[in-house]
Amino acid sequence: MSTTAVPTDKFQSRDELVTFIENQAANAVEKAARVERRVPWVTAGPVYNDSAGYSVLKAAAFALGFVGPDQAKEEIHTHQQLRDLYAGYGFSPHHGQQSFLVPIASAHLPVFEPHGQRLREELHQKMTAHAEKFDPDEADWIGRKLNVRRKALGTLSETAGGTFVPLPMLGELIDLQRSLEVFATAGAREVALPPNGRVQFPKLTGASTAYWVGEGSAVTESQPTTGNLDLQAKKLGVLVKLNNELLRFASPSAEGLVRLDMARAAALKADLAMLEGTGGTQIKGLITYSGLATHTASTPGANGDTFQPNDIATMESKLPDVVEAPTAWVMRKAMFAALMNRRADAVSASDGKGPFLFRDMRSAASGPPAELYGTRVVRSAQVSNTRVKGSGTDLTYILLGHFPDWIVARMGVMEFLASGLGDTALQNDMTYLRGIQHIDAGPRHSASFVLCDQLLVA
Repeated sequence: MSTTAVPTDKFQSRDELVTFIENQAANAVEKAARVERRVPWVTAGPVYNDSAGYSVLKAAAFALGFVGPDQAKEEIHTHQQLRDLYAGYGFSPHHGQQSFLVPIASAHLPVFEPHGQRLREELHQKMTAHAEKFDPDEADWIGRKLNVRRKALGTLSETAGGTFVPLPMLGELIDLQRSLEVFATAGAREVALPPNGRVQFPKLTGASTAYWVGEGSAVTESQPTTGNLDLQAKKLGVLVKLNNELLRFASPSAEGLVRLDMARAAALKADLAMLEGTGGTQIKGLITYSGLATHTASTPGANGDTFQPNDIATMESKLPDVVEAPTAWVMRKAMFAALMNRRADAVSASDGKGPFLFRDMRSAASGPPAELYGTRVVRSAQVSNTRVKGSGTDLTYILLGHFPDWIVARMGVMEFLASGLGDTALQNDMTYLRGIQHIDAGPRHSASFVLCDQLLVA
């Protein structure tokens, strides 16, 4: 701090000197108030904590009053930013001030202005800031201590080393959910659902027609027809029950368990609807669309059909010419295992002692392929095993398609409500977290998919 010498010889008394000093001090304060400050360390958000990551656990703990605002600055600040961003587009949470907005997909935030673009980058960094601090051993210990059980969806390729690669435990919620979904694994296209909850994709429903014409003859007029894939927000609720010890742990490993559990619950429900949903309040399932190409297995039966090797090429031939190659087969694990184990007859009929029909098995040490006819296979228990034909009630189906023509639209935020009330939650010292996603999905061209239904798993 700089000082200025005071010429004391110009003052006749001590009182005059004191008055001069007081006036100088007052002038300095007034001048300082007029100076525009540009202090480099001032921040509009959490102070001294700019690189801290985002925690769903802290958001839940703050919503329940377990921690104060000083302990959840990042989460509160993020909620306020998301609320203000979406309010500018007319979006309001279902439960008003009671809803706590949690980022689910930074890539799906509206970025029609610079503020939205900056927020997208900021939230992505916050959601992944603690990824390197996640300790799988600690997560296993917490899971065992709190009796958290894991359940695989079967969407990863174990034969390609999938069992050795752990799921990402501290990515964004949408990244975790996509890694568990059949459609995302098969190559479905992801788009952001606007804040108004509706998006349309134009499509051609009928092509123009060409004609041969003679000299001087009129060309027959043809008119292409168009339509829209209209996606409207469907409300997907996710309910997660947590022991309150998880809120007290508040470590990256405990955070990872919570995010994975929320993603798993959402992925299961979304997948089932995208496969077989009835529409209305839920997503309309792919196999329910009328324009879907269908194929009957080459060995039909009164109580179920048998899928044969020649059905592979026949199904692919039913895709339109604009589809250069399908991206995935979708079927149950048991169905894929049955195909891999099926063998031709050798000496007598039905002895099943000949070569494998669906794979080239040179030695017992070589594993089964993760593809059919050069196209990857995605396996999931979400594919139904209760299809019916005749007296057969445990039948299943196989899907083949160009899955980038299946579009999934999601909103970038989840509405979060936390509660410790109710008999069960209170008695067991638990917290119930309810998240609401806005999502819809549908085919850009339903002809890009082929369904073979009513199949025996044998």
